[in-house]
Amino acid sequence: MPRFLTKTGSLQKKYSAWFNLLIVVLLLFCLVFPFIAGNYYMRFAIIIFIYMILSIGYDISAGYCGLLTLSAAAIFGAGAYASAITITTLKLPFFAGMLAAMVVTGLISLTISLPAYKVKGHYLALISLGILEIVHRILNDWISLTQGAAGFFLPPWSIFGITLTNFSKYYVIFFFLILAVLFAWGLVKSHWGRDFLAVKNDEIAAAGVGINNRKFKVIALLVSSMMIGVAGSLYASYSEYISPDTFGFYLTILVLLMVIIGGSGTLSGPAFGVVVVMIVPEFFNASPDLKQIVFGALLIILTQILPGGIAGRIKKRFRAIDDNTDIENVGDRPPISFEKFKVNADGPENILEVSNLTRRFGGLTAVGNLDITVKKGTVHSLIGPNGAGKTTTVNMITGIDKPTEGSVTFNGENITGMEPFLSVKRGIARTYQHVRLFKDMRVIDNVAMGGRIYYTYSMAGAIFHSPKKRKEEKEAYLEAYDCLKLIGLEDKANFDPESLSAGQQKLLEIARALCEKPKLMVLDEPCAGLNETEVAELSEIIKAIKNVGITVLMIEHHMSIVMGISDYITVIDYGRKIAEGTPAEVSVDPAVRKAYLGEEVPTC
Repeated sequence: MPRFLTKTGSLQKKYSAWFNLLIVVLLLFCLVFPFIAGNYYMRFAIIIFIYMILSIGYDISAGYCGLLTLSAAAIFGAGAYASAITITTLKLPFFAGMLAAMVVTGLISLTISLPAYKVKGHYLALISLGILEIVHRILNDWISLTQGAAGFFLPPWSIFGITLTNFSKYYVIFFFLILAVLFAWGLVKSHWGRDFLAVKNDEIAAAGVGINNRKFKVIALLVSSMMIGVAGSLYASYSEYISPDTFGFYLTILVLLMVIIGGSGTLSGPAFGVVVVMIVPEFFNASPDLKQIVFGALLIILTQILPGGIAGRIKKRFRAIDDNTDIENVGDRPPISFEKFKVNADGPENILEVSNLTRRFGGLTAVGNLDITVKKGTVHSLIGPNGAGKTTTVNMITGIDKPTEGSVTFNGENITGMEPFLSVKRGIARTYQHVRLFKDMRVIDNVAMGGRIYYTYSMAGAIFHSPKKRKEEKEAYLEAYDCLKLIGLEDKANFDPESLSAGQQKLLEIARALCEKPKLMVLDEPCAGLNETEVAELSEIIKAIKNVGITVLMIEHHMSIVMGISDYITVIDYGRKIAEGTPAEVSVDPAVRKAYLGEEVPTC
């Protein structure tokens, strides 16, 4: 058994015991709090619980998926008003109001997510800011529906005909907070959460493992908005009065600060952030001016000394708590063999046919009228001087770039211009010229992402931690561990990818691609950053990949590995094919020698 598993396993058990004890203590404290606190503090705790639900919901899209929006207050307000109108005007019960809040906020999320297809970052934030203004104007001006600036009064909160007191409201809202935490935990501790993180970290690499980025942005915003809608529904029924002023831009900034200070992209971060932002300023209520100064200084100081937030710093200190438990006790696991990745020999002899492939960028022709035929079960190298158009060619083959002209046929199917996430499902995996790893995931998670296309459990299965989900997750991680073992990085499984050398990161990408069980593996300069020993090891790995029937299309400048393992070589220069054949044939071709040496080479 690798030593790191024993060490981190014991640390994880130790940390888990302490953290579980802390959770139990916090739960008991929250349960007895109404008995030991006055009415003011109990009401204050209720608001904190509601803001925690709001922040957890916002963090799903902003923290995990990287979709920074400024519409949290608008969604929160829309949920509150939808619930209030359903309960008051339509005379329906509380749970119908909550359902209405989820439907309305879900529809608003779809409005926001439409621009998310093409924009992100500051532009998405600006678009969402427009949504905030629109919703605020509706709440103020549609007086017949919302009562306008005068505000909206609700009847006393009742559930199943029972009117709730402040005491019972506390426990009802605390119950919904527990549900929100469990929901978020189930979601982010599954492939759904890892998919969100992948989209946040690198959309190109995410598409390269089969993720439809647009779809997952929509899902993240939808889930996030509906949870915020639940918080809005609870707020409306609890306060029994809502007005448009409550849901302005200030609240959006407040929620954003809660998530950032607590630690975006973490389960406990939003809760920490809410506690800090809500409680600390209370100590300065006697001096309102000083309160604002201290509040602003607190925000500046915390974001400087804790760039990953409070929860981020805690996770960094106790990192073993997140170590993968599915790969524990693998000492008796049978030796890994490449045979498990064996490709069925059925299908056409030519697995890849590129015909008249052309890519123009304005007046520049990067690739022109290129024809390549790759035979099944071979290693086919694509070589040429720097700037010859090699990466552009494989980008068009794998769908990252669209050809101006020409066609790409894979395994008998025309895949010209097919989206990368779809070509992955057809059996094409690839690595990249510049390493693309998911920096917010461990090494083992990065590799396991390659096998995500084989998951079949649903979001409901993820949230409820179904037996199917547990089985598929364990199998996926054991397979990812096997892939790491093949490249000699199994002892780095629970490390962060940034801690690896450049050569190890290249090997990690190959392991991720292998985990996809492809028919065709496209390697873009796999030897970059490797020393001679690692190059020799990689050469053996590529041979083993070929021997199980996986076809390899490789771009490489390291001529020793190209000549040593290639069955066929295509040489391009200035985007056009100048030679093709076996290594022996290409090595003596005058056009190839001219392209590499820059001069005419006389022939005998």
